[in-house]
Amino acid sequence: MKSALYEGSLMHSRREPRRNSFRYRVSYFLLDLDELPQIERRLALLSRNRRNVVSFRDRDYLDGDGTPLKEAVVRFCAERGAVVDRVLTLTQLRVLGYVFNPVTFHWCYGPKGRLAGIVAELANTFGERLPELLKGPSLHYEHAKRLHVSPFFGLDLDYEYAFSEPGDELWARIHVREGATRPLTAVLHLERRELTNASLARMLVRYPLMPLQVTALIHWQALRLIAKRVPFHRKPPFVPGEGSVRR
Repeated sequence: MKSALYEGSLMHSRREPRRNSFRYRVSYFLLDLDELPQIERRLALLSRNRRNVVSFRDRDYLDGDGTPLKEAVVRFCAERGAVVDRVLTLTQLRVLGYVFNPVTFHWCYGPKGRLAGIVAELANTFGERLPELLKGPSLHYEHAKRLHVSPFFGLDLDYEYAFSEPGDELWARIHVREGATRPLTAVLHLERRELTNASLARMLVRYPLMPLQVTALIHWQALRLIAKRVPFHRKPPFVPGEGSVRR
């Protein structure tokens, strides 16, 4: 199977207006969306759109309407001029019913196996979600920030992305750019593990309640930034499909 577990580290380094850095151990699922029926048959602890210790739910992505995820990603890309017939999704799954994904990445491949682009699906703790198609095979992309993700950054920023393709190792890097400066860099570096009943059980022991840990650590880092008196930006209105509205 192409689907796998990945584990490694997530690093954030904030340079402005106050320095703040952290590195945490993390785990993710990489899912070949064509393999979902096979995964559900093989793994006792993982189900699709049903309750289990670990669950994948189609409504946790894109429009949230429950459309099968591959169909939704293919349609999203087609509406933006990209032909896609294979999707690899890097994500957290629900553990005991809970999930929060600050970002989900979908590597999207065309009919000849060539990378057509990557869908970066950003989310915030207010329940707002906005996907962006990073189009083309270059693995290096730029786009303007359109979603209020953190109250410690405004909207007048750009993202610079760089990726590897999924293999024995997988990495993704995001620079937040403000004019000529890069006030924040985030790097995800992961190593592949086979996706089996045994490896999934080990992951649940080694990374207990990983999605809940993600949410708790986000709030812990927010408290650190408040203590450092980093300026606070009020949340702007959100328009589904368009993003946060600049005031």
